[in-house]
Amino acid sequence: MVERRDHKQEYVFRNVQLFKTDTLGTGSYGAVCKAKCDQLLCAAKLLYPVLFQLTAPDLGKEHRRPFRRFETECAFLSRINHPNIVQYLGTYRDPDTNAPVLLMELMDESLTHFLESTSGVIPYQIQVNLSYDIAQALAFLHSNGIIHRDLSSNNVLLIAGSRAKVTDFGMSKFRDTNSTQLATMTTCPGTPAFMSPEALKQPPVYTEKLDNFSFGVLLVQITTRQFPKPTDPFETRELVDPKFPNQVIQANVPVPEIERRQAHISLMEPTHPLLPIARHCLKDRDVERPSSQQLCLTLGDVKRTPQYQESSQQNLHQMLREKNEQLQVNQEIITEKNEQIKEKDTQAQINRETIIQNNEQLHTMDIEVSRLTTRLGQATQENQHEVNTLQQEAEARERQLRRLNQELQSCEENTAALQQAIDQRDREVTQLKQMLASKNEEIHYLSTRMHQVAPRDERQAQATPMKPVTIESLPDAPIDMWYGSSVVIGDKAYFNNGNKTVYEFRNNMWHELPPCPNWEFTIVSVDDMLTTVGGTSDTQLFSNKLYSYINSIWVEHFPPMPTKRWTPGAVYANNTLVVTGGWSDSSKLITVEILKTVNMRWSSVSSLPVPITQPSSMICRDYAYIHPRASDDQEEYSVYKCSLRQLTQSEPSSATWEKIAPLPVSWSSLVIINGHLLAVGGLDSNGDETEDIYQYNETSWTVVSQMSTPRSECLTAVLPGNKLMVVGGDGALRKCEIATFVK
Repeated sequence: MVERRDHKQEYVFRNVQLFKTDTLGTGSYGAVCKAKCDQLLCAAKLLYPVLFQLTAPDLGKEHRRPFRRFETECAFLSRINHPNIVQYLGTYRDPDTNAPVLLMELMDESLTHFLESTSGVIPYQIQVNLSYDIAQALAFLHSNGIIHRDLSSNNVLLIAGSRAKVTDFGMSKFRDTNSTQLATMTTCPGTPAFMSPEALKQPPVYTEKLDNFSFGVLLVQITTRQFPKPTDPFETRELVDPKFPNQVIQANVPVPEIERRQAHISLMEPTHPLLPIARHCLKDRDVERPSSQQLCLTLGDVKRTPQYQESSQQNLHQMLREKNEQLQVNQEIITEKNEQIKEKDTQAQINRETIIQNNEQLHTMDIEVSRLTTRLGQATQENQHEVNTLQQEAEARERQLRRLNQELQSCEENTAALQQAIDQRDREVTQLKQMLASKNEEIHYLSTRMHQVAPRDERQAQATPMKPVTIESLPDAPIDMWYGSSVVIGDKAYFNNGNKTVYEFRNNMWHELPPCPNWEFTIVSVDDMLTTVGGTSDTQLFSNKLYSYINSIWVEHFPPMPTKRWTPGAVYANNTLVVTGGWSDSSKLITVEILKTVNMRWSSVSSLPVPITQPSSMICRDYAYIHPRASDDQEEYSVYKCSLRQLTQSEPSSATWEKIAPLPVSWSSLVIINGHLLAVGGLDSNGDETEDIYQYNETSWTVVSQMSTPRSECLTAVLPGNKLMVVGGDGALRKCEIATFVK
């Protein structure tokens, strides 16, 4: 039983049913799904079960964070009640996991989903209504001493795409409403794109005007349907040194918020009534921003303008047109149903006519029986034999009459049974269609999983050896390429030489991708996503960040590495990313760490035998190979291997690295062709670049082919059709060529 009792209202639910597979949204600590409380459909927010399966040593600060957020949100919602705040219904314990569940009213969608899914310009009336509803919620919260701290389009939910309510109070704080001074608070955990400049300071000092700044960002997002993408908060400028006026120094100067967000604001029409309100909210100093009560008054004035009234009329006419269209569709459905009823009436009429014909036959038989009975009486005295004959004929007629009565009854029963069978068949067809749809979803899921876990290395191992037969030139690289990293995703090859830019090669042409936040990173394909590992940035000498290229932008899709490093080795297989070596704190590393992309957790692996950086890494069949192109202890000719099964399936801490036969050259690049490990180019014993391509045959390295140009530290990629693409390298910095291998 779920109960909520306060001074305003009381909710008592005797039966709660959670639909965990019908997910409405997910977050870092839990998910929101549909639920049914007695006969009321609602939304249920629950924490992930894994948070309740941790052992006692794990119950630290990080473990308590989701519980604190959950408890905070329940406490806030239970104390507030407003038409523009998502209604709190109560709490509940999941009987399967004993985890707490927060029950709320069910909304249609988030503001983010509404803006992304709506085509064309949102009607002006809807823009003003949504803004006014959010301002009303903020005014209520601030008047009660509550700061939301995480106001964004994800935390605004809509009803019918026209009314808005604020939700997600896990980050909210109470503030002393009698105090007029700013308060130093804990770090504001909101969405960075919606946060005000005072919340980004260390330590942050802010008031409820923090929410009003986020409201200004929401106004721009509502009118433009574009997610905010502010530029860097600081820019480097030349300033006069206050100590030495004759000297100029480089200093990081804060950029005003209006300038940081100008690209977003410029998308609004210059005459839009919400533009001055948004610019007023985006002031750098919180004292210059309007209060939430002022926002409500200003938006109330906007709702009384002729422009708003005209938009309301247009929206009403549009709704009437849509209702008429829906009415026409319903009329067509009714017409179709009437046709079906007419067909059934026709069949019933046929059955009635059959019954009438049978009744007429029965009536005729009755008359004939009566006539025969009369004749029988008249002939009794004349001829007893004839009487007996007539008696037998009458009995036969009576049997025939009974048979016709039985047939008539059977016909009526068959008609009723036929209608029941038709109804049952309709229900069975509906159930079969539902089962078929469910099975199709299961088949699609299983086929996708089979494709994902297909052992690529085993397929390569079954392939036959290949031999190069042709070498052809490709367009030169746009910049000098050497010492960097490369990866192939589908029919596209990606290359990086240590700077911020990754270059894509497709359709025999070079394309430049947007700059990455880091440089000196290593690129790798993780779940078919182009991903950078480690590197250095403007603020960090050594970085532990991973950036993935999604929808033409670089985002932090995976958790950061435990160890900061640049130019590491990186390979990916069996849902496992293996990162080896690299630079950190001015020294080369032996550290090996792996990321399981299934649960997004990092762990350590047995260290490398020697510290390395700038390695060439590759996975061939059942082993991961690494060639330390820059290493201590004269290891430039060495190649190490480690069982892929140990790294990805069994205990990673038991993995061991084994040295194989040394390469004849140093500074070479490893590559896989048709399941065989090759080393391309390098420096020979005299320190000269070589054009040789070596193949490893489990005991030694042999030359199997040659490039057209000697080079070392080159970048390699294997394109579809067993085509080895060689790019740049010391000795041929921009020259590109391709060697085709055949059976």
